[in-house]
Amino acid sequence: MIDAELVGFWDTRPYDYGVMESSSLVLKADGTGWTEWSNAARAMSVSRFTWDCPRAGTLELRFTTIISGSWAPGQAGLASIEDHRSDDTVLRTTYAIDRDSTDMVDSDFAAIHFGQPIEFSHDYGLVRRDIHAGDDPEA
Repeated sequence: MIDAELVGFWDTRPYDYGVMESSSLVLKADGTGWTEWSNAARAMSVSRFTWDCPRAGTLELRFTTIISGSWAPGQAGLASIEDHRSDDTVLRTTYAIDRDSTDMVDSDFAAIHFGQPIEFSHDYGLVRRDIHAGDDPEA
């Protein structure tokens, strides 16, 4: 089962005050998606997965691939790839969606809060519901 409220481009930036790393989470309506993690030292990784909701309030990510490398200023996505490997990790976590506000954002926003961290964060803010081809860090 896919919870349509989860579909979208989510990002940790509203919660990244004083943090040297950031992550985004993309959940597509077709049950696929990815996480993108990067830090101030220009390290970057992308993890691909399939997803569903085995029951209300529970998200399951079945990872398939991890790609790590680096990013470059002014360039979207991976600038270089150092490792590309299969991954069979399954992450099952609870979630809640609500409205939130932080000092990093001018107005309140849709937020998702996970029981277990995805990448390094329990909390993501919704950037937008639509996923664009240019959002893919390997595009």
